[in-house]
Amino acid sequence: MLLLPHTPAAVRRTYTPGGKAAGLQKLQELGLPVPPFVVLPAETFEPRLQPLPTTPEGLAQRSNELRSFQLSASDAAALDHTLASWGFPERPVVVRSSVADEDGATAAFAGLMDSFLNLTTLPDVLAAIGACAASAYSERAVAYRQQKGLPLAARPAVVVQRQLTAEVSGVLFTTYPEYPLYEAIHVVRGFGEGLVGGHFDPQETYLSKATGAVCGQRQPLQPEQLVAAPSGSGLCLAPVPPNLQATECLTAEQLQNLHEAAQLLEKHMGHPQDVEFVVAEGKVWLVQARPITQPIPEVVVYDNSNIQESYCGVTTPLTFRFAQRAYATVYRQTMRVLGLPQHVIDGHETVVTQLLGLVQGRIYYHINHWYQGLLLLPSFRQNKEDMERMMGLEEPADVVQTRVRSLPERLRMLPRLLLNLSRLLRAFQQLPKQITRFQANFQTHYARFYQLTLPTLSGAELLAEKARLDAGLLQQWTTPIVNDFRVMMANGRALRQLRRSGLGHPEEFLHRYLSGDDTLPSAQMPRLMQQLAQQTAAHPNLRALILALPPDVHTQVGYLAPAFHASATEFIQQYGDRTVGELKLETRTMRLEPRIFYQYLRNYLVGPSSLSTALPGGGTPLSQSADADLAQALLGHSWWQRRQTRKALGQLRSAIHAREALRLERTRLFGMYRALYLAAGELLANTGGLATARDVFYLTEDEIDSALQPQKNAPVANYQPLVTLRKAEFAAYAQVEVPARVTVPAAPSFTAQPDLSSDASSVGHLRGTGCVAGVVEGEVLVIRGPEDNLDVAGKIVCALRTDPGWAVLFPNCRAVAIEKGSALSHSVILLRELGIPTIINVPRLTASLQSGQHVRFDGAAGELLVLAESE
Repeated sequence: MLLLPHTPAAVRRTYTPGGKAAGLQKLQELGLPVPPFVVLPAETFEPRLQPLPTTPEGLAQRSNELRSFQLSASDAAALDHTLASWGFPERPVVVRSSVADEDGATAAFAGLMDSFLNLTTLPDVLAAIGACAASAYSERAVAYRQQKGLPLAARPAVVVQRQLTAEVSGVLFTTYPEYPLYEAIHVVRGFGEGLVGGHFDPQETYLSKATGAVCGQRQPLQPEQLVAAPSGSGLCLAPVPPNLQATECLTAEQLQNLHEAAQLLEKHMGHPQDVEFVVAEGKVWLVQARPITQPIPEVVVYDNSNIQESYCGVTTPLTFRFAQRAYATVYRQTMRVLGLPQHVIDGHETVVTQLLGLVQGRIYYHINHWYQGLLLLPSFRQNKEDMERMMGLEEPADVVQTRVRSLPERLRMLPRLLLNLSRLLRAFQQLPKQITRFQANFQTHYARFYQLTLPTLSGAELLAEKARLDAGLLQQWTTPIVNDFRVMMANGRALRQLRRSGLGHPEEFLHRYLSGDDTLPSAQMPRLMQQLAQQTAAHPNLRALILALPPDVHTQVGYLAPAFHASATEFIQQYGDRTVGELKLETRTMRLEPRIFYQYLRNYLVGPSSLSTALPGGGTPLSQSADADLAQALLGHSWWQRRQTRKALGQLRSAIHAREALRLERTRLFGMYRALYLAAGELLANTGGLATARDVFYLTEDEIDSALQPQKNAPVANYQPLVTLRKAEFAAYAQVEVPARVTVPAAPSFTAQPDLSSDASSVGHLRGTGCVAGVVEGEVLVIRGPEDNLDVAGKIVCALRTDPGWAVLFPNCRAVAIEKGSALSHSVILLRELGIPTIINVPRLTASLQSGQHVRFDGAAGELLVLAESE
């Protein structure tokens, strides 16, 4: 029996075409280019095989029977007629195996059965059919079956296909197992046996699965190829023409064709595919598609573009574990706000408890889990874009895709999704009252906590206070997280409205429009600090003391200027937890070490302030210019469009204002936990469990809990050896440079295409994203962490990252460049408010520049140029 191109589908379904033929049929059904073929199904050969056993002798008999197989006269005539329609014998054919369980999801049989190429006579074709079927019982094929635990009674089918004169042959993996965000394409010139047989070193190209863009290539010389033998069947070796040996085998258009085929196949096959193809007469033809049997690992993406703003650089085990627990606690509350049933919340526990990851001692977002959480909301794609913008991701990570659901599925899910959305919108409406209640509750706990005498508390009492903070504040954090959702969604909506209004560069517009809010805590801090600096003008001795900055400066100020000391103490009580790296529990803060407050104040005494003055009518020059641009852009638009645009902007401004106020409470909450853990460290140091109180930061929360509540009559545990090991481990991390995005598994190693735009002139010329316009020249101060020199007055500060603690430093900076940042981060909001020239996302900024160098800084263009000393 022959399954011919015109054989009805109903008839085809009654036969077994085998894995390879089934793949070819699927390619045809999808409209992909496939050379014509016919199939001899497994039922063609079964009469010869059924009476034979699967003993070693029986398997040998099966092979012999197939080798002597003769096609019936009618089938031979039908085959001859079909081949003639293809131009045979002038156009040769190929005979390939298609065993029933070949090319399956778990068993590929790659290269185990024989193929016969360049056949130009019917007798050769008929002989090849039997030999091809017999190869299903070759020694290697039988051994493979035994290894896989497959039945030894193979059911061979055979494909006869028109052979193309291959200019290029290749293999496409629609998902590259070593790095599943890529498609891999390996090619050689001539016939593909030179590639699949491992004879030649192929050219390699890796495409982004998301975009089809070339991510990397390796292009060794192609001096030889396999071509059709000029006389007889088979292939022979031939030189590649010299002008083609070093050139790319595939054109950009052919790469795009392969990418589109890969996308189509994965969508319809439901599994990554191993595809063989040839290029003939300039066209890409697919000649095989089978599942990739190698396990495809999950791609885990870690990104710290925005979170490093809060957790700069290398942290400690305690900070990471506490942050991980805090995020999980808040996320569970969010799911309850959305009204999700408990079984759904429980089902997301792995996601919730691993929203953060630790990479080389640095805290990263576990992006996969954040995306999976968004699947609980409608409009995944839109919310994904909004979240990526909020997180400051430099490029999206398409590791979690929204599944295309059928209409019945969507209708079943619609009520729940609408209910979730309505609950979220209702929570947005209730936010003003909820924020007031939240802050009142917070102040009650805050005031009570700092009335405690922590050094006098026992281990059990410290744990009780921690439980009180957990229950009273951390587990009641719903209001801030709902507002964060509001910021994310309001920012996306505002940008979409601005684009509809025709306003160019909407992100830059928002930078200006959102400036001018003097009531933000981050704006109030520097103004209060400036007022304190002005008070020293009438007290030269006080000013001199602060400039000298002795270790006990706060105590000396108390003797020298009691009234100023009281004002400074009040400032520290109000803002003492806000400092550079404030969410890292190990950070030394103004509350813990008042000398840090005077270090900040000193900047206001030695340099001019950059604090902007409000203009008549309110706002700043930046915000007023934005208002004018908006009015111009809205001219000619309908009343409804104007209203919706201004409404969206107003909602965004309100949400950001609330977010900044609530983040101050978050800073204070972390300050209370910091104080508790330091008290625990003092207690453990006094009892011999630790060498110093600050060693507590190298323990985890569980270890601290166990140390504070030891078992009855148990000796005091000595954690110092463990602390010593972890200190060494995290110190080593500080010497390693880690990119903002880390993927597991890591990207493959290959020689990428050279960047033709890079040359020697780029040395000393850095580029980033301009946020606040302004051109200045001056001295650079590089700051990588809170332990660095913070004398920023009059300097162009180049920082690895920034956070809210920088609020007291910014007014004295001439300009600020940030290696990693988000346009919606609170620090950039403040820089816009201050009108300080700012550039963010400057690659290798702090590695490329050194303190003391002079640069020309262009905030609009996003460029820094290192100046020669003579300039």
